[in-house]
Amino acid sequence: MKDFSLRIYGELLEVIKRTGCPVFPVREHLSHGQGHNPAVFILRHDVDRRPGRALRMADVESLHGIRATYYFRMLPGVFVSSIVKRIESLGHEIGYHYEVLDKAKGELALAERIFIQELEEMRSIADVKTAAMHGNPFSTRDNREFWTHHQPAEFGLVGEAYVSFKEKDIVYLTDTGRGWNRARFNVRDRLPYECGAFMPPFRSTWDLMEALRERRFGKVYLQIHPNRWTSNSYQWYSQRAEDSCLNALKWVLLQIRKGRSGR
Repeated sequence: MKDFSLRIYGELLEVIKRTGCPVFPVREHLSHGQGHNPAVFILRHDVDRRPGRALRMADVESLHGIRATYYFRMLPGVFVSSIVKRIESLGHEIGYHYEVLDKAKGELALAERIFIQELEEMRSIADVKTAAMHGNPFSTRDNREFWTHHQPAEFGLVGEAYVSFKEKDIVYLTDTGRGWNRARFNVRDRLPYECGAFMPPFRSTWDLMEALRERRFGKVYLQIHPNRWTSNSYQWYSQRAEDSCLNALKWVLLQIRKGRSGR
């Protein structure tokens, strides 16, 4: 059985269910107030590409009685209305995966206009109450800086999937880099430094499942990219090749940035 397959993802969901801890989409966790549950899972997906895989993942979660948040980028071929509607109909939350500072090349007024326009377009299809930045590893901009000038409530949002989290006892876990918390391939996918902490890295999803079975952690925030989780061998090998190429590029980029910061 291959790691980063939908079959393994189904096993991960079953392990999460057996812990007995509640599993919340981002909106529900933020709306109910942070800090009420000493042990909880927050489950979030960033749909960067291949939305069909997001739908298959949403179906698997629905079969396990689990709901998550799906953040869609506003790009042709990614924000597909029929897929968005289907995922929402399964009980999942739809969110806005914004990249407005990148699109506006850092111009704040233009970024705000893009944010309003894209959010309005998304809301014509789904009930959108939270947003999450898209972290382009090859960009010098951090889209979260948009919130140094605005508040989510200005746009009718309950919160933002990074900056609105204030819990210091939460651990963050991401599959960025085709691993679990592989820091050397992670440019921006992390909570603010004053909030929470990274889980230690895991070599495989099996190792992660073992840690969850042993209840080593209380509050766990899972960020997963559906395009990485495949349902057949052809998809699996092609996705692994793509991830390996991206990881090599990100590693080189991080070394260059480290070198510049050390001057």
